Amino acid sequence: MYRVGLAAVATGLLSVVAIAPASATGQTSVYTGGREAGRVNYWSSTDDFRVSDTKCDGHTVHAEYQRAGASKRKLVNSGGCGTYADYNRSFTGGQSIKYRICVDYSAGIDPCSAWKWDTTG
Repeated sequence: MYRVGLAAVATGLLSVVAIAPASATGQTSVYTGGREAGRVNYWSSTDDFRVSDTKCDGHTVHAEYQRAGASKRKLVNSGGCGTYADYNRSFTGGQSIKYRICVDYSAGIDPCSAWKWDTTG
């Protein structure tokens, strides 16, 4: 019985370690009406982006990113309130990159966060 309990404890610890998410190296948020409406997280070690819709307002959100000397790209989350969309990119390491999060409005200019600067992994 002692071995079974020890194995269960060891297995539980391994499970917790295996599912713990790594911290993003950077993030930025956009606010509308005084509340966070969207967030983008970026992990430079893996070049992953997470685009989160954090407000139940009926608007989708998108992230924009641009590497030095490259064109601007868009990553969309159309899943709705409380959802996120993950995107993996493979960049050459050591490049400057900027990214921001925006709320999609059908008319007018989309509100966006300030650009966040980072370096690719």
